[in-house]
Amino acid sequence: MKPVLALLVCSLVAVSGQGPDPSICDPKSTNPGPPLPELPPTFQVIVEANIVEKNYTMDQREFYDYPNNRGALMSYGNGTRKHEVYDYGTLEKFTIFDNGTCKTSNMSTSRFNFFSYHMEHGHAHINKAGFILHFGADFNETYNGTTMIRGIPVNHWYSCMHNATWNSTYKLDFYFTVPGYRTASGQDQIPVRAEIRGKRLTYNPQTHGPSDTYKSIHHIYDFQGFHSRTGHRDLSWAYQTEGLVCPGRVNTKPVPTTPQQFYAEVEMVNEKNQTVHYMKEYFDYNAKLFRIDFHPTSNKSKSWSFGTVQHQAVHDYNSGLEYLMSYNPENCSIRPISNFSLEAAIDSNDHTKVHMKTSYKLFHFDDKDFTYEGVSRVRDIMTDVWVSREVNYDLPANSKYSTDFLYQWYFSADNWTTMTSETMNQSQVPVRLRMKGSWKKNDASTQKESEFVFNMFNYDSGPQYLYRFDISMCFKDPSMKEAVFFQMPGVYNNLVQGDKYRFYYGVQDAVAKAAGVHPLRVTSVWHTPTNGSLWVGATLLAHPDVKGDSVEMTPQKPLDAAFKDFKKRVDANTMVIKFTPNPSRGQEVYLTALPGTLETNKDFFTFISERNQPSNTYQPGTVAGIALGTVLLGGVIGAGVGWFLWRYRLQDVPYGTQT
Repeated sequence: MKPVLALLVCSLVAVSGQGPDPSICDPKSTNPGPPLPELPPTFQVIVEANIVEKNYTMDQREFYDYPNNRGALMSYGNGTRKHEVYDYGTLEKFTIFDNGTCKTSNMSTSRFNFFSYHMEHGHAHINKAGFILHFGADFNETYNGTTMIRGIPVNHWYSCMHNATWNSTYKLDFYFTVPGYRTASGQDQIPVRAEIRGKRLTYNPQTHGPSDTYKSIHHIYDFQGFHSRTGHRDLSWAYQTEGLVCPGRVNTKPVPTTPQQFYAEVEMVNEKNQTVHYMKEYFDYNAKLFRIDFHPTSNKSKSWSFGTVQHQAVHDYNSGLEYLMSYNPENCSIRPISNFSLEAAIDSNDHTKVHMKTSYKLFHFDDKDFTYEGVSRVRDIMTDVWVSREVNYDLPANSKYSTDFLYQWYFSADNWTTMTSETMNQSQVPVRLRMKGSWKKNDASTQKESEFVFNMFNYDSGPQYLYRFDISMCFKDPSMKEAVFFQMPGVYNNLVQGDKYRFYYGVQDAVAKAAGVHPLRVTSVWHTPTNGSLWVGATLLAHPDVKGDSVEMTPQKPLDAAFKDFKKRVDANTMVIKFTPNPSRGQEVYLTALPGTLETNKDFFTFISERNQPSNTYQPGTVAGIALGTVLLGGVIGAGVGWFLWRYRLQDVPYGTQT
């Protein structure tokens, strides 16, 4: 309500000099009666403003929030709408127009703002709701008894005001419901109408002051739907600029810190096409590994995929290779990592190579234009919101594509925590990404509009385990793998049985180090007790005959060389497995393979049957739901999941394929 009343009195703050016009009102008249009612610290109201002398009407919906130092105003007039948000914490006004643009204004330098403010201990604060109403006491506020307005019994007050500079005289009338009258909101003594009549000198643009000509003013403001009790309703939307970039806005909160290892399940909603897709994403920057599980969108994807079956893509930056797999039917294609991959960035020094993005870059947070918008409720979760507009973000230098997208990130608020089966009490968890904008293939093509919503579920951050990046399905040929079996002293049996999965992780790491290969090339870890010694096994994988394209690539040994190095370490009594069976006690255990016990050239089942013992095997999926693993929503989330399938179609024919 106060913003409208501010329009009535913005030029009446200085009163002196020439006398008022007695034909309008007498400022000396006084009959105090009951005081004007106090307005609550928080309210919303709908106002119909009838500007009689200009022959037009406008509606306003006003929101006032003294405790949170903010206000908002939605104005409707002549078929247009304008939304203004007042943030007194930063002294900024954000004006949102019908065309989706936003303007930022500094209230300390602007001529006028609806709610007005005062300074407290060096900080700006919105004025109290009754600030403008209470000026009536300075102008001999006069009680004028009761009357009826729109059929409602009301108390009537008026004030007479005069401004010498503009030689203006105004009579301002206020009408509040009488005490005890039952209102729709249940609140007592609420505003019903304000009316102002008077005259003032017009503005002279040459002198920037008053002219010699008078103009009459007559405004009527009817208040409806006055509420101060919001209950459980969330009105934060009224004070937001959600989904808009307001240039020049002060960023009051930095974007969250993103972990280098995480996992999430993603629901991708294509609002334009009215389709929904689901994906699982894994990211481990420390290990330089990325994986995404997805379904291609249509049969049109057959040029680069295996049809519409479930796919799994593993990107290994240690070798610069992508393993694209399907399990039903079983297929595998191995090729260099495409520079269109969402977690890949073209190397600035060598444009023929790529490197893995950090999680910070995956989320686009390297873009300094992200600004904090405030809070919003998403899936009943209170979230913090950041927004940025990105034009041609991260496109290759020679790309003909052009993009212009708005990215809007929703992270759970600081005082919210999430819990998964693996990680407790996570805060600032990504909940949603909204992505809206346009793109073109080239200057001659038609611009296309896209709008995606990505909902994140089961997000989990923490250490990553290699079993989620298993590529053994791509190595069915016996010549491309080597099974190894070795013994350890039987005294370790009980220790291993107590925590076999941590033991398996230790085996995988130790075998890889002994063979001089990346742990991704060690799979199918197992152990089996015997009447004496403990038998442990694993499978070494060959390096594909495909040249990678990553700057993080490390030298890759051939399979036979890796096996020979591994055998030397076992026989030299230096093949040591390190693991921590009880992390809470922090005790590390070092287990050494027995020299001379290495066996090979047998498959796993033959080896076990010869010893007639049950086995325990660490295969992909065996420890699903048991290991502590967590992984990414990174590439697809950070760069916009909706681009994943589209960008895959931009790739060339695979450089090398094995099936």
